[in-house]
Order: sequence, then C-alpha cells, then structure tokens
Amino acid sequence: MRIRCRNCYRLLNNDEEWCTRCGAHSAEIEEILKSGVVPVDEKSISNKSLLFYLLIAFIINGILSVIFGVVFNAMHQDIYLGDETTLLPTTITYFSSINSLLVSSIICLGVELVVNVKDLKTYLKFTLNKKTIITLIVGVMLTIGLVFLFKYTPLTITPTYFKEYLMNPTNEMKEIGTISVFKIISILILYMLVEELVFRKAFINFLDQTTVMSDATIIILQSIVSTVFMVLCYLLLVKTTLINYVFFIIANLVVNALLGISYFVNDRSIVSNIIFRLLFIIAFVIIL
Repeated sequence: MRIRCRNCYRLLNNDEEWCTRCGAHSAEIEEILKSGVVPVDEKSISNKSLLFYLLIAFIINGILSVIFGVVFNAMHQDIYLGDETTLLPTTITYFSSINSLLVSSIICLGVELVVNVKDLKTYLKFTLNKKTIITLIVGVMLTIGLVFLFKYTPLTITPTYFKEYLMNPTNEMKEIGTISVFKIISILILYMLVEELVFRKAFINFLDQTTVMSDATIIILQSIVSTVFMVLCYLLLVKTTLINYVFFIIANLVVNALLGISYFVNDRSIVSNIIFRLLFIIAFVIIL
C-alpha cells in the first residue's frame, strides 16, 4: 500500500510519520506505527474487485443468459417461436436476463466478500455525528426526489424493463411470469452491495492512495467507470433503444457522482450509501 503526504503528495515510507519534505503529519503512518500492522494493498484489492466484477457481471452473466434462454425454450416448446416481432423472443430475453442477473449477483457478492473479507469491519465503520446526520437527512430527501424524477421522466438507473414492469407491465412480462417484484428487489440489493464494495470502497481507495488526483477528480472518474461497468452488466443483454441507453447513462453518472460525494463526506464509509440505496429500492418499488 502506498501512502502519500496529504500536503505535498510525496510518497511516504511506512515509518515516516512526519513528511521529510514539507513536515506535514500523516495520520495513516501514525496508525501503522501504533498498531504495527501495515494496511492491505489497495491496488491489489481494487484490481481483483474490478476483474471479478467484469468476469461475473458481464461474461458469466452473458453465459448464464444463453443457458436460461435454452432452458426457457425447452420448458415452452409448445409456444410458436415466430420472428423477432412476436411474443416469445422478447419473453425469452426477459426470462434469461432477469434470471442470469439474479444468479450472477449472488455469485458476484460472494466473490467480492471473499476478496474484501479482511477489511469488512473497516468498510462498515460509521460514526453518527452532526455532519453524518445532516448528510443522512439531505441524502434521504435527494433519494425520494430521484425516485419521483425517475417516475415522471425516462431517466432510470435500473434496467429499463424493471421500471416498465413496476409501472405498466406489458403482455410479454405477464404472459409467462418471467419477472417478479421479488427478483427485482433481490437483484438491486445484491448488486448495490457489490457496487459499493467495488466502486466506492476499493476503486476510490485505490485512486486516493496511488495517485495525486483531487477528491473531485476521483469522484468524477469513479462515476464514469462505475457507469460503464453497469452498462455492461445491465443493458447489453437486453434489447433496448439508443435513447434508453442515453437516459440510463446520464442518470447513473449523476447518481454515482452523488454516491461518491457521500462517501467522502462520511469519512469514506459506505454505510450511508447503503442506507440511501436501500431506501431508494424500497421507494422505487412502492412509488412506481
């Protein structure tokens, strides 16, 4: 793990509590000297987290989607396949997509917990004080506001058919029972936990400790990276329009930036983000 001076950004040695260039104190080095424990390598954790997310949420998810498509076809051989405009192809897409997302989200969370197992306690640290209380109040108001914004505009941070199912399910969705509120909630919660571990904790810590980027630059970069990965995870396996891609990307860039700001404001804790996102999922299902 590389620790930089917060004042001049010089790389510090593990016994260099006071920067030899500018004289600034390092709380991180002080903690190392007191505990005698050298923190884990954030670069290694970040690389593993991103790699496993890409492999599971995109590649394995795609493989599972094909498998579930074959399973669906075997279960419903009596239904005429027809061309791409008929009922079944869309139904197969919904069935294979939502079930592959559910299975891959379980696998992905399990793997990410194993990768981050040594530091889960520090990841979940949360101090309730005046600043965090104000942040929670503002965050709750923003969360409810975003849900209503997504309800009355084409913007969304979830797969578009999740929103469509909750607001006005089509015949394809109701015909075979391919989608359910339980599956939607499960997928959103599981991937929410994965995304906070990967993009807020691991990725931001990696950038914060191995580069001289400002907090604002890190927030913007993590927002872009997390949005790209979410497009790979959620949208590539489902037929959708170009405009839906645009709305999905815009909404996720904004939300991921807000989550990044929340992470820094709350002393690099993902607890507040988890609270906000759980509230969002509940409100999303109820209000839509």
